Amino acid sequence: LPSKDGETSSQRPLMPPHHLLYANSECIAVWCKTGHWSTLQASIFLHSSTVGNAKQTATLAAFLSAQTVTVPASGFWGWFGGTTTVGLFTAQPYLVPALIGGGMVYIGIPVAMHWKAKGRWSETEARLNDAFWSSE
Repeated sequence: LPSKDGETSSQRPLMPPHHLLYANSECIAVWCKTGHWSTLQASIFLHSSTVGNAKQTATLAAFLSAQTVTVPASGFWGWFGGTTTVGLFTAQPYLVPALIGGGMVYIGIPVAMHWKAKGRWSETEARLNDAFWSSE
């Protein structure tokens, strides 16, 4: 099958181009030893980024939920400048979906990158193993 460049599969290089997450020297070494194309360094980096981002998001949520703001009092005392203290999320409810959405993006990006990397690793592993075992 021709590629985008018009090359046939026999003309395409078997090894993928170097990429920090998908194809690096560790991938080659692991594949030569085990037949599996993967990189522990990238996998650990993406996992630790996900866990670290989750901790930071939880810490931010806990911090913001403990914050209070002073607002005008309701009723009679409010007319005379009286104030009361309420939780930040009560006074600014739009912060809740912003915090949730931001947390999903902040945590979800490393997860999505890891899923994509695992897919690319599987494709490369299958291609290399097929080529290795079919060659004579």
